[in-house]
Amino acid sequence: MSSFHLLTLQSGYTLILEAWDRDNSSRTDGLIDSYSVSGMIHPGNTWQNFQYNGPTAVIDYKIRVLCDEHYYGSNCSRLCRPKDDFVGHFTCDQNGNKVCREGWMGADCKTPVCRVGCNTAHGHCSVPGQCRCQYGWQGPLCDQCIPYPGCVHGSCHSPWECLCDTNWGGLLCDKDLNFCGRHQPCLNGGTCHNEDPDEYRCECLEGFSGRSCEIAEQPCVSNPCQNGGQCTEVSNGFRCTCALGWTGDTCDIDIDDCKEPNPCAHGGRCVDELNGYHCQCPPGWLGSTCQIDDNECEDSPCEHAYACRNLIGDYVCDCQPGWTGKNCHINIPDCTGQCQNGATCVDLVNGYHCECTLGFEGRRCQRNINECLSNPCRNGGQCVDGDNSYTCRCPLGFVGRNCEIDVDFCNPNPCQNDAQCYNLETDYFCQCRDGFEGKNCTHLKDHCRTGPCEVIDSCTVAVSSNTSSDGVMIISSNVCGDHGNCISQPDGDFTCACNRGYTGTFCQENINDCAVNRCLNGATCVDGINSFQCVCAEGWEGILCNQNKNECSPNPCRNNGTCVDHVADFSCHCKRPWKGRTCNNLHSHCDDMTCAHGGTCIDLGDTFTCLCSPGWEGFTCHIAKNHSCASNPCQNGATCINSGDSYTCMCKEGFEGPQCQDNVNDCNPHPCYNGGSCVDGVNWYRCECAEGFVGPDCRININDCASHPCAYGSTCLDGINDYTCKCPAGRTGRHCE
Repeated sequence: MSSFHLLTLQSGYTLILEAWDRDNSSRTDGLIDSYSVSGMIHPGNTWQNFQYNGPTAVIDYKIRVLCDEHYYGSNCSRLCRPKDDFVGHFTCDQNGNKVCREGWMGADCKTPVCRVGCNTAHGHCSVPGQCRCQYGWQGPLCDQCIPYPGCVHGSCHSPWECLCDTNWGGLLCDKDLNFCGRHQPCLNGGTCHNEDPDEYRCECLEGFSGRSCEIAEQPCVSNPCQNGGQCTEVSNGFRCTCALGWTGDTCDIDIDDCKEPNPCAHGGRCVDELNGYHCQCPPGWLGSTCQIDDNECEDSPCEHAYACRNLIGDYVCDCQPGWTGKNCHINIPDCTGQCQNGATCVDLVNGYHCECTLGFEGRRCQRNINECLSNPCRNGGQCVDGDNSYTCRCPLGFVGRNCEIDVDFCNPNPCQNDAQCYNLETDYFCQCRDGFEGKNCTHLKDHCRTGPCEVIDSCTVAVSSNTSSDGVMIISSNVCGDHGNCISQPDGDFTCACNRGYTGTFCQENINDCAVNRCLNGATCVDGINSFQCVCAEGWEGILCNQNKNECSPNPCRNNGTCVDHVADFSCHCKRPWKGRTCNNLHSHCDDMTCAHGGTCIDLGDTFTCLCSPGWEGFTCHIAKNHSCASNPCQNGATCINSGDSYTCMCKEGFEGPQCQDNVNDCNPHPCYNGGSCVDGVNWYRCECAEGFVGPDCRININDCASHPCAYGSTCLDGINDYTCKCPAGRTGRHCE
């Protein structure tokens, strides 16, 4: 692998490749082949692979361009060197753009990122994560102003303010403006008035005086006793004699006549009144203290009952079968766990009815209808019963829903080169013509491996045969594969004459007949041999997929419903009272089979709609939303065939595997003779011959006597990459010289 340093880089380049053959014995070099190529390339780690197929050599090479360290861009002209000092704090991304280190920002990554939440107006930082406050501000985030020194009951919006709290005043907010509310100094019912800060004035009731109305002069003059109480002066003030039902120093408290023990019997609720009470009785009781039993049956509270029986403080209803509740007014739900297999339960009085889903029967829908009783499977197929369905397990050689299709493995004929195909029970057999072998008679038979053969030229050998009149059969070399004929050239060389539909040095490449896609309506074009085939999308048919397939044939609508054909779908116009996708239901449009692929059916009365699961669409969720081939899963130029939520890869010749990811080994079995090495390609191979041999299969021994190395009169005997001179009498030496 070679590398070159470019002083300046442009997008275009020119590369000269030369292949040399060095002869160690003669110390001379020979140019095998040379190649000049120009192209466009941008810097990157990815190699670009190329192949040169020359007249004498095949050269595989790859190219990439890497910028020098700290240089980026399409011309490697953008300089970006990581920094972490006064110049900046950054690294570089794959495109040469500056990426600030953690805690730094700005065009040159010189600005530190302060602590999260730091007030941008009143705080700053010199290193990441810091929050330093300006003069007059405080707090972890510099968002709190500093109040005026000595401020007691106040706060600030800006530095050095002292904004007083409610009911406080003064320069330092230390003066109480609500002395009355905070201390309540006035006694004996006096009214307090706030005066100057920290001062108050009491407005006393008649008969009281003093700064806080603490002196009693004529206490009864103001009638302090409430609710009809009588006031009497005493030495320290007054005393109230309360009317019935009242108590307290000024007769302001209503005596609770409901105080324990509760005077109301049988759980009655006592309601206090002035100098008395009344009882709110529970159902079933009467009287001033709820002591009289009430006959509740007189009001006929029972609905579905045989009789009403009065009890002490209550009643009981003897319910009829199927009813419950205090008044026998609740229908007992008989549907709990009765119906099986997804059936709908209809509740009745003291009974139930199950509406079975398709495929089940019985009072509780417990029996699965056996769809196999009609013996739908043909040709020995085994029927497996399902829910409203059945499945046929077909014997080998038969397919179809009912095993009704006899598989003919010979149609289309898999045998090639005019071989006869014989259909077997589980397979087929190809009777190959003389000269071909393999499962499908696709390989030329190598007769030289099993018997003697005579090399005629680079491409042709003669072998013994029982089918020709002269006992000899001429066979061409396999180097041109199954799709070409080997043409012999001088000096052991050859060329390949390709069959129609193939090209390439070894006729290994099938010409792409799908290059101009003539398939319509989203069909996939599959390349053939000098032909193509259209694999139609769902709902289309015809050679070019130009015909809308009639989903109404045969008619899927039941009970005389009318079928309307759509693209890849159908709908049914049902006759009353039938409903559902195929007019098979009486009660609902929806059942388990209405919406496909897990879709949810919603009954809209006259019709229905399907809420499709992710990845599906269409009226009944039958169309895959994401084409399975959209991700291009098939490799090496294969054709992807979509099939609902799956796909199939049609491989180009030379590749195999589920995604056509494996290169077929064309060197197996080994095709090269006389110790030659096989080089595997894509649907081709090349033999690199050992010294002394040439030809596409290395079957030709180079005639080392062709240059007449032996002296006159001697005989040259050809060997393998050597010769021997047989000298006449009187001569000796390597060349009988």
